[in-house]
Amino acid sequence: MNIGLIGLGNMGGRIAKRLMERGHQLCVYDVNSDLLEDFRTLGAKTTDSLPDLARSCYYVMTVLPNADVVKSVVLEKEGLITGMEPGNVLIDITSSVPDVTTEVGESLDQRGIRMLDAPVSGGLKRAEEGELAVMAGGDEKTFSEVLPLLNDIGSNITHVGELGAGHTIKVLNNLVSATTFAITAEALSIGIKKGLSPSKMLEVINHSTGRNNSSENKFPQHVLTRKFDVGFAMDLMCKDLTIATDIIRNEKMPAFVSDTVYQLWQYAQSKSEKGADHSVYAKLIEEMSGLEIKD
Repeated sequence: MNIGLIGLGNMGGRIAKRLMERGHQLCVYDVNSDLLEDFRTLGAKTTDSLPDLARSCYYVMTVLPNADVVKSVVLEKEGLITGMEPGNVLIDITSSVPDVTTEVGESLDQRGIRMLDAPVSGGLKRAEEGELAVMAGGDEKTFSEVLPLLNDIGSNITHVGELGAGHTIKVLNNLVSATTFAITAEALSIGIKKGLSPSKMLEVINHSTGRNNSSENKFPQHVLTRKFDVGFAMDLMCKDLTIATDIIRNEKMPAFVSDTVYQLWQYAQSKSEKGADHSVYAKLIEEMSGLEIKD
């Protein structure tokens, strides 16, 4: 199957390689010419023209930094919309803003072009293994059509509702993830202060009701080891938290915990080096408590 993919960064590059491993013919685009050359050597077709990519591929995936970039890549004068034909499908994997997604989708729909939002969760290792969780929004018939393609990059594929629903649940999931990471860091630091071993605490938590992805994976593999390399940037986590809190405010929903979590992570971002992994949030708790979360 001929597929176009735009955005060869940490996640997009791994998804692209996974699709090639599954036998798909790939045409790729990125503003980074070095990344394009890397994929050319791997056997992908490369292009520096978005309309040309759109004309050659029935399905086009975007894996981009944010909603503004997606809107520009799709709708600007030299964007995908000028090359896509009626019936073609845009699959946006970006962690994006739901309202922008529906705006882009409406513009494409006027030309008979279909769109799904299908953000992913699971990290870089699961992307390499094709084990991502995919949460898709959009027309159910279109979702069923592209499901075999999504199954090549993910092991847990869920259709969650209309266009924009995928991007909504993605940022809400990351709001929960950020919350569990923050409270796990605090709990471990308190226990260490009282003389407990963090690995023993995690063993108990992971066999008890406090178990969460941070306690099971992030802390034992990336914090206690001092690697801080989960593979999801602090900037991206804070971007998703901003989108989530904007949704909460627009819908006038209660946000006692959400607002606090948002503020904590914004503060952690201000204390972190540019490009830092989001797991360095634990270092903020360490600094404030005067200890290290390690055995």
